[in-house]
Amino acid sequence: MTHQRIDDVQWGEISIEEILELAIADEEYARDYYKHAAHLAGNLATRRMLLQLSEMEQGHADQLRKELGDLQQQRELEAGMAD
Repeated sequence: MTHQRIDDVQWGEISIEEILELAIADEEYARDYYKHAAHLAGNLATRRMLLQLSEMEQGHADQLRKELGDLQQQRELEAGMAD
């Protein structure tokens, strides 16, 4: 698993689309982290909780992906109106 550090981001030079893409990557990293931890957990209750957290992170990634798609669609519509 690789993860971009927030300190490495040039915040003054980043678009909202790039911010959402980084956020999606963060959520997917957290999802994979919890899923990996669940497979290592010896306790069934702990495993279930970690898998639930993994599913929550996937839900966050899905929501961010939808927001990104909506933003991109809105920008395309605005660009079409400018023509």
